[in-house]
Amino acid sequence: MSRDLNDIPEVFRRAWLGEDSGGGGGPVVTPRRGTPLWRRRWFWLAALAFGFWLSWDWLVTTYTEWLWFGGLGYQSVWLRQWGLQVAAFAVLFVLAAAILLLNWHAARARSVRPVLFGAQLWEIPYLSALVTAAALFMAFLFGTGGASQWRTFLRYVYRVPYGEADPVFGLDISFYLFELPVYRFVQGWLMPLLVVALLGALVFYGAALLRFGAEGRVEIQEVPPHVRRHVALLAALFFGLWAVGYWMDSYSLLFSPSGVVFGAGYTDLHATLPALRVQMVLMALVALAFLVNVFRNALRLPLYAGGLWLLATLVGGLLVPGIMQSYLVEPNELARETPYIENNIRLTRMAFGLDQIDTQPFTDVSVLSEQDLEENDVALSNIRLWDYRPLYDAYQQLQALRPYYHFTPIDVDRYEIEGETRQVMLAARELNKAGLQSPSWVNQRLEFTHGYGIAMNPVDRVSEQGRPEFFIQDLPPTSTVDLEITRPELYFGETTNDVVYVNSTLEEFDYPMDDRSVYSNYEGTGGVPISSWLERFAFTSRFGDTNLILSDYITPETRVLFHRQISERIRQITPFLTLDSDPYIVVAEGRLVWMVDAYTVSGDFPYATPLGTPDGEQFNYIRNAVKVTVDAYEGDVAYYLADPSDPLIQTYARAFPGLFRPMDEMPEALRAHIRYPEDYFTAQTRQYLQYHMTNVQIFYNQEDLWAIPEETFGDNQQPMEPYYVMFRLPGEEETEYLLIQPYTPASRNNMVAWVAARSDPEQYGELVAYELPRQELVFGPSQVEARINQDPQISEQLTLWNQQGSNVIRGNLIVIPLNNSFLYVEPLYLQAESSAIPELQRVIVASGETVVMRETLAEALAALIEDAPAVDTIVAEPPVGGDEEVEGTADAIPTPADDATVEELIRSANAHFEAAEAAQRDGDWAAYGREQEALERDLQRLVELTGGGLPEATPEAVTP
Repeated sequence: MSRDLNDIPEVFRRAWLGEDSGGGGGPVVTPRRGTPLWRRRWFWLAALAFGFWLSWDWLVTTYTEWLWFGGLGYQSVWLRQWGLQVAAFAVLFVLAAAILLLNWHAARARSVRPVLFGAQLWEIPYLSALVTAAALFMAFLFGTGGASQWRTFLRYVYRVPYGEADPVFGLDISFYLFELPVYRFVQGWLMPLLVVALLGALVFYGAALLRFGAEGRVEIQEVPPHVRRHVALLAALFFGLWAVGYWMDSYSLLFSPSGVVFGAGYTDLHATLPALRVQMVLMALVALAFLVNVFRNALRLPLYAGGLWLLATLVGGLLVPGIMQSYLVEPNELARETPYIENNIRLTRMAFGLDQIDTQPFTDVSVLSEQDLEENDVALSNIRLWDYRPLYDAYQQLQALRPYYHFTPIDVDRYEIEGETRQVMLAARELNKAGLQSPSWVNQRLEFTHGYGIAMNPVDRVSEQGRPEFFIQDLPPTSTVDLEITRPELYFGETTNDVVYVNSTLEEFDYPMDDRSVYSNYEGTGGVPISSWLERFAFTSRFGDTNLILSDYITPETRVLFHRQISERIRQITPFLTLDSDPYIVVAEGRLVWMVDAYTVSGDFPYATPLGTPDGEQFNYIRNAVKVTVDAYEGDVAYYLADPSDPLIQTYARAFPGLFRPMDEMPEALRAHIRYPEDYFTAQTRQYLQYHMTNVQIFYNQEDLWAIPEETFGDNQQPMEPYYVMFRLPGEEETEYLLIQPYTPASRNNMVAWVAARSDPEQYGELVAYELPRQELVFGPSQVEARINQDPQISEQLTLWNQQGSNVIRGNLIVIPLNNSFLYVEPLYLQAESSAIPELQRVIVASGETVVMRETLAEALAALIEDAPAVDTIVAEPPVGGDEEVEGTADAIPTPADDATVEELIRSANAHFEAAEAAQRDGDWAAYGREQEALERDLQRLVELTGGGLPEATPEAVTP
């Protein structure tokens, strides 16, 4: 027997119903209900203040970002992105709030049965307000999650056709890139929303249907019709969305990873696809059965429909595909899967741009000859003897100069220097404020605001001490070539990520001098002026820096520089672009400008096999669509279209008119330095390991699978990185700047092919693959490394040096095609235990069966042509640059006496220089090397006699 209200003790009844006894035993008086909470003014004032407090950081950040985008001229880009996010949030928030509020308040209002202690559920104080607050909070979460997908909505709204249909359903590929992701999101967003709405309603209905019977028993009341109708309607919508999911799953088969290749296979299309369609129909029947229950009580219909769906799922979704795969496909896999393998090959090559690779044979491979060297003098003078890793240590030791400077990673580029195109290596000298001896707010925010200058060295020059010979060095930057830097300050950089205030009353540190420091004031227009108190207050709040208001150094002319790290700066403007991991610095018309390659990336290209990224994401479509430049002084960001045919970049260009400029609008001084990016090339060459095979049978059997060769760096084996070189491609007349990658067969070490990406503006973006004859042995990098390790003389020398207090570092092994031959070059560095400066002391070269090691590249090439011994002389002690005696000067030129005059030494130096030129013309590389050594000795004695009046550097070496 259930209790009624009169059975409840008086004190509990009064407390629950809010009755007041009047303080005694008099009659119970029920007070008049007060004004609802939501109608009270103080409630809304408090809610407004609380909301303002919660959103303060967002308001301040939005305002300061508005100022920052305005300073760069990209306010319209920011407004479009911000507006789309706000619109997405607003629409989804309103939709989620409407669904939750309607369902939860409808359930609350209809929960009329007595519950706890016989009270009516709707009489719980402020229940309506609590339900509204809970619904709005959940709607806020759903809206926020939806707003994060603004890029998906943007691509959908501004989509363009791809111009190629998928091979199964005949839909344009733009459907998969732009439309299907939106449909997937909407379905995945609505289904949990309906679940939350249903669970909330069930809480009210469940509470209303419970009654406490005698002896504490719980009694469940009969379900009223309105409860059945409400639950049935929500269930019908939920299962209807589930049925829509099966429709989308049929298109997602084109991304199936379960077959012999990525994408839909025979079983997917002949078993799984029909099963999905049957499941879709049956799930639609389940939804329809629940919809019937909205109008009449027919609970058996959903059970019958659900049973049929479960049976179809077990049989059609699991049993039939397994049987078909095992008994029909696998015994005849090649024949069954041939058309789907063709789809995978064709679309993977399309998605990664591999279909644009020009494949050519590289036949008649021969051993390197004198003629090969004579015909490739430009290539030989640009062979990279410096590995970027030991060179970085040398830069830090030789050119950082102060503990508060450090260099960015070494970049490789080419410049027109004194009428010749020279390959160089360079790095920017940025601030490292961790090196400040006495850090304070003043020197960190106002005084030390920028890095200064760069260091640059040619790839082939080495000093007597085995150190890089600099084209540009020191502070302020001094240049030994016709390359001048007029604006060396680096306010924006690769590692610069702090906030500074420029144009204060305090001058900014430029660089140190012997007895003083040089200061200057910022003359640019970068950053955001903080001329008003509102701007000061906003930035003070954003950065938590009260000194911005309190300091007398801050004036109305002061500007705040933030988002100074170039990759962050670019992402702030265009978060939909993926950036290359290696920005590089360029000297253009006296200014320092950063260049960054940007990609359009997607994981929604049908049939294309995906690649993984280091952070765990996957993509199966990529284009190097944009080149981005960032001025290191002003911070100006410019975007140039490198691949206007890309549908993704066309979509973004429609969304943001005027954001991307044509490539021909890039200044000529910058266009000369565009290069094929390594990250893009790496992705393409990784896929090309397998997808150079276009014959289905060969692909299926993986008969011609390639691999990235391994090389030795230090004591470790690692995959060979692509590298920039300058040489003439076979059949071409001009030397080009190229990015190349050699290949070996899988599980074999001989070289089988190499791919070159062309970087010069006239041929930019062209890819050429040269395939070597299969019936001939061409040594691969691993085999050359093995030959170096196995040569008894080289091995003895390396072992000896490693035991004499030095660390031998083996640099990049570079493979350079010269005519129909290959030249292998590996620099050898020594690093003393007491020094952090690696010094280039030997160069190992190889071709065919011959491997030699000499002090210079010229000597090594001469020894290679002469088939000389691998090592000239075993040196017991590690060489100390410039101190050892060099034997073997030319017999025809007499050695100057110990007391020779300046005039005699000059005549001897000229004679050796002319003899070296003659040896070069004759292809006598051994004589050339000896004459160069004798010339260096004469010049060194001249320097000693003149007390340093002559420059220490030797005349520019005439390299073969």
